[in-house]
Amino acid sequence: MGESHRSVSLRTQKEYARRINAALDYIDRNIADDISLDKLAAVACFSPYHFHRIFSAFVGEPPAEYVRRLRLEKAAILLVNEASTPVTTIALSCGFSTSALFSRLFKARFGMTPTAWRAGGYEKRKNGQEVRKVGKDGPRDRWYRWSERARTWERRTVMTKKLDVRIEDVPPWRVAYVKHMKGYEDSAGIGDAFQTLFCWAGPRGVMGPDMRVLGLALDNPDITPKDKCRYYAGVVVNDRAEPDGRVGIMTIRPGKYAVGRFSGGAGIFKKAYAEMYGEWLPGSGWQPDDSPAFESYIGEPSGTEKRPHFVFDLYVPVKPL
Repeated sequence: MGESHRSVSLRTQKEYARRINAALDYIDRNIADDISLDKLAAVACFSPYHFHRIFSAFVGEPPAEYVRRLRLEKAAILLVNEASTPVTTIALSCGFSTSALFSRLFKARFGMTPTAWRAGGYEKRKNGQEVRKVGKDGPRDRWYRWSERARTWERRTVMTKKLDVRIEDVPPWRVAYVKHMKGYEDSAGIGDAFQTLFCWAGPRGVMGPDMRVLGLALDNPDITPKDKCRYYAGVVVNDRAEPDGRVGIMTIRPGKYAVGRFSGGAGIFKKAYAEMYGEWLPGSGWQPDDSPAFESYIGEPSGTEKRPHFVFDLYVPVKPL
């Protein structure tokens, strides 16, 4: 007999936790070095394309913000514990390229300059969070971080919802598309891309009740500047379709996709990606494959222009864990 769903879920959660822990440990060991997203993804054995979302879902903050926070917190401790060490030396030892950058980020994080912090300003903080005068990464520190991670995994296990997700074999769909390059929040621009696409598709017999309309959000807004995120308005076409002006032709990567249906207002898209990557995948027995996810819309948006309502299937490329 095969494994039960519960056994598969627990095994997958443990494997995801093991991989994320490997990335967290790598950060701990190399906090002063250049830590790239690609390197962390490789350490965790996840596709670079999807690692950012998985890390953010498990840890609660994006990789870059996590690394920056740990560097600043380490510096805050060193400023207090090593009063004779120059601020610039501490900045470089914590992974900051210049003392000016360090000072700016430190003030944004703690509300004062490193010099003011060292002079006793940390004692005047009103939120009650004082810097602990401990040695460099002692056993107590390591135990604290590991116990916090364990509680994080436990909380995520308790909070995980039973999403209705199916695994679908997707053929190599040919897709006619129009690019929108100014971000996902530019609804007018995305609407223009679809309008251009439909004006092209109508005379070519593509429009109809069985038309499959897709949206490909190629960038993660937590990494790429919001106004630079690329969105492709797409529609599945036959082998006779040819590119024309703004309309290009691409092929969706064939293979297995995890498919979940979502409905809601403009905020549903961010929630859908968070639930698929952060809640369903870690208990599924699958891991994301190295290609973009995409949205397949069910009917036309309803509601009003200011308060639209969408129904769509989110397709996430997957492979066995």
